[in-house]
Amino acid sequence: MDTAAQLLTGPRAGDLLEAALAVDHVALGSWRVHQVHARPGAEVSVGYEVTVRGRAGGLRTAGGRDEYLVATTADLPPDVVERHGILRMVDGDQTVHVWRHPVDPLLPGLATACDAATLTDRWRSIDPHAPLVLGLDLVAYRPLRRAVLRARTTAGDVYLKVVRPDRVAELRLRHDLFLVAEAAPQGYSLTAPLAAPRVLASLGEGILVLGARPEETMASAVASTPRHEQALTVDPHELLRALDALPPDAVLLERRPAWAERSAHYARSAVGRLPSLAARIEALERGVHRIVETRDPGPVVATHGDFYEANVLLVGGAGCRRVAAVLDVDTLGPGHRVDDLACMTGHLAVLETLAPQVYPGVQGLVDRCLAAFGESTDPVGLRARTAGVVLSLLPGAPRDALAEVWLAVAEELLAGAEDRLRVLSPTAPRALTPLADSRRDGAADRLPLG
Repeated sequence: MDTAAQLLTGPRAGDLLEAALAVDHVALGSWRVHQVHARPGAEVSVGYEVTVRGRAGGLRTAGGRDEYLVATTADLPPDVVERHGILRMVDGDQTVHVWRHPVDPLLPGLATACDAATLTDRWRSIDPHAPLVLGLDLVAYRPLRRAVLRARTTAGDVYLKVVRPDRVAELRLRHDLFLVAEAAPQGYSLTAPLAAPRVLASLGEGILVLGARPEETMASAVASTPRHEQALTVDPHELLRALDALPPDAVLLERRPAWAERSAHYARSAVGRLPSLAARIEALERGVHRIVETRDPGPVVATHGDFYEANVLLVGGAGCRRVAAVLDVDTLGPGHRVDDLACMTGHLAVLETLAPQVYPGVQGLVDRCLAAFGESTDPVGLRARTAGVVLSLLPGAPRDALAEVWLAVAEELLAGAEDRLRVLSPTAPRALTPLADSRRDGAADRLPLG
């Protein structure tokens, strides 16, 4: 029996897509896996870019059109499945649901948010002076969880955040905390407040309209910087300052476990995706877990929860950039600063392998971050937790070969943590197995990505 990840990413996935489209009397042409979303201890969802062809008189029509399909192993209520016309298929003891975008069984507002005319009507039913929506672009989509769209309107661009309806209140609260911090009397914070997109409207069905920000993302700033200067794109101490400027009242919110604290769940998902690498993945997880459990993570403070280069907005030119705002504050809450720092470092650490022509010099920035962040937090825990962040990315890697490269990146980070631990405690045992450590000989350093 295939694991869920193998079933949804392997050749048999085509049979599932073909069956789902046949219900609507259309045929599957080409298809490819676009994104894999593996939630620890829960479902695996996969998005597919497909070409479909209609049928006329039992024959396929010429040409085709592009669509987006989603398959998930999530346990969906029967009434939701029936109401949205979602196909339910059983493969042994594995149940799979398949649907065609913009339908999403747990995001009822997604279809509205993806249609300019319908969205305009909805917005104007709430605010008669709302602008006309001219066009929409899907920026991000995590099935069953959330979506982000950019809307071009007669009043300029805005962004739409689509979440489960029962999550709207808590998401709006997190955005409003930034306004509270910004309006607080001087002295309330030791540093200048940090901004986040403002909520302009709530349209029902889990749709929030957010104001656009003029700043450049850190990811874009790195990409636009010449290779030999990418290490200097932003001063890591400025990233530390930005975290100091998070709304202090975020510590009153519900705490969510950090990436490294869920390493066992991510390891299981990664093994399901890459069973041939199970020994290395499990050795990595054991090493991360041992250090996370034994090193002091520092005090509980306000944390972003998903602090990485795509969610950080910068102003200023090269050499003097500062952080002006952050995006995706859904995970804002109490936590340990080291986990925000590990999140940033872990995502930066895989950028070069993800797009080597775009981020050829980013490793220098990774090294600077590890050095600077290690001055304000435990350098052993930082590296181990960063390895845990990279481990969490493995199940969602777009290609198996890339997942193996990321595994090697995580192993190297853990090896760095172990090296520093042995300096501090010379009798400490080495965590990596010979198999996991053998990659440092160079055989698996950089696999071809083509």
